[in-house]
Amino acid sequence: MLSITYLQKRETVLKRTEAIEKSYVMLLKSVKAQQDFFSHATRDPHFFRTGDNQYLDQYLTLLDSTRSYLMQLDLEEESALVGGIEFVKSDITEIDAVFLELIEQIQARGYKNFNLEGSMRKDAHWLEKINEIDTKDILFLRRHEKDYIMRNESIYVTRLSNLVNKLRQQTINSGRISKARKKVVLYYLDGYRDKFIQLVKLDQRIGIRDNSGLKQQLDQRIIVCEEDFSNLVLYTEEWAKAEFKKLTIYFGLIAFLLLIVSVLISSLISRKITKPLTELTMHITRFVDSNFTLETEHPIIRTDDEIGSLTRNFSFLKDEVISRLKFFKQKVDERTEELANANRKLLRLSEANSRFVPQEFLQNLGRASIEEVELGDQVEREMTVIFSDIREFTKISESLSPQENFDFLNEYLSGIVPIIKRNGGFIDKFIGDSVMALFPDNPDAAIQTIFEFEDFIEEYNSRLDKNIALPIQIGTGIHTGKLILGTIGHDHRLETTVISDAVNTASRVEGLTKYYNAKVIGTEHTLLKLKNKDSFHYRFLDTVKVKGKTKTLSVYEFLGPADQIKLSYLKNYNKGVTFIENKKIREAAVIFSDLYKKHPSDRAVEIFFDRCENYLEKKTSSWDEITHMITK
Repeated sequence: MLSITYLQKRETVLKRTEAIEKSYVMLLKSVKAQQDFFSHATRDPHFFRTGDNQYLDQYLTLLDSTRSYLMQLDLEEESALVGGIEFVKSDITEIDAVFLELIEQIQARGYKNFNLEGSMRKDAHWLEKINEIDTKDILFLRRHEKDYIMRNESIYVTRLSNLVNKLRQQTINSGRISKARKKVVLYYLDGYRDKFIQLVKLDQRIGIRDNSGLKQQLDQRIIVCEEDFSNLVLYTEEWAKAEFKKLTIYFGLIAFLLLIVSVLISSLISRKITKPLTELTMHITRFVDSNFTLETEHPIIRTDDEIGSLTRNFSFLKDEVISRLKFFKQKVDERTEELANANRKLLRLSEANSRFVPQEFLQNLGRASIEEVELGDQVEREMTVIFSDIREFTKISESLSPQENFDFLNEYLSGIVPIIKRNGGFIDKFIGDSVMALFPDNPDAAIQTIFEFEDFIEEYNSRLDKNIALPIQIGTGIHTGKLILGTIGHDHRLETTVISDAVNTASRVEGLTKYYNAKVIGTEHTLLKLKNKDSFHYRFLDTVKVKGKTKTLSVYEFLGPADQIKLSYLKNYNKGVTFIENKKIREAAVIFSDLYKKHPSDRAVEIFFDRCENYLEKKTSSWDEITHMITK
């Protein structure tokens, strides 16, 4: 009941506030309709012909709605609001009176062929048709008339009046016009002038063009009305806030008293009913928080009613839960230990398998583990293959015992393999001292790996026991091409392998490093596949035909940070190669001769120098026979 009364009071305040706000909105819309009327109806022939206009109808409807909203308000108890509304009603009445008078004046003035302007134009049209007045003078008359209508400047009124007076005098003094005809002409001249003067006075009375006259009065009354209405709306909002505040305080006090009474009653009930339930709930919470292991504490049974029975049954249930949990925990612990042992065995087995079959190999086959691999699994992909070999390893191994050989190789490979994996490659196989690695779709990483080999070799040689082995050097060949990864063998014996001409090519290119005395040699296929070619330094070595191949290969030497001497004259070297490509052998010979004198140990410089000399001395019949060399 209290809530209904509060809501009814609140609804009454809201309705009064909304009614005043709606009436204000209606007033603003009616003012907008007035402006639309002035913009459109004053040039609408239909309005001057019939007196009807949609904006005028809209204005009347909105004004009636504004008055209706204000009339519906029941404000007998609110004298301040009544006074404000009466001010607004008075303002609206004044606005309506001025606006209706404006409409009458606008209707009387007319437009084009209607009312006063229409009558004036008829007189002008009659004057245009007669011969007694010069056409040029008539044109000036109409020009002054139109200039006034367009610009609303008094100068044109004066000019038109002066011209009419001039024409009247000419007509009166004319000897070729009959007296009767003069009377008619003067009648139309005077009529045209008088109607024009009357039209000017109506324009001044209306004041739409320069915001004077009735239009100015209307705007002033609208401003006053809007101010009064705005003040009324603001006062209404303040009044509504004050009423809401009174209602809130009043009903808040009542609600507070009811709350106190309810709390007192609830406390009396809870002392008898809720206390045992609270104790039981707290005990259950402690039991759950102890992970169902609380044995020493039991809930107190205070009554013999349903609550006491519930407490007793919970004690029985708790003891049973603890007993069952102990049993299950023992079984779970035993099973967990068994699973942990089995999992450790599987992990050790998986780690052992990954040492023989790289995880990257399985990923390329689309297999998650070695258990999923089947005979005949294969995939074709483009990869970069690198072959790396220790120079003169046979000589080194002869000086070592079997155990020292294995220790030497394993220590070397323990440094090489992490570099390969770190750069995204993986090991395919170890062939004695040789390492074959694959880089899927990333020849840049393969070349970066080879340069990191050089850093490792330098560090490895620094800690090598000189009494056991000499410092080592490695040669690396690199080639990019299509290859097939897969499994071969039998159901009882499987092996992962790579089948491809690209593998053979990489191996043959590695063999060229000894002939050209180069650390890293790659094919043109790899060079073309580089994503950031400008990040590397390289030079053309030769076009070769390797063992087992009918086609020739263009091979390049990649220069790393350790090749500072070769990098110092790389620009001249490449210039000489360019001369050879352009068949300018004599110019190339000059460059390579100079380079050979300064760097006689550079095998590539020596080869190009010898070929240029042989060609120029006619020891060879053609250059093509020289650039294709026979290799391993």
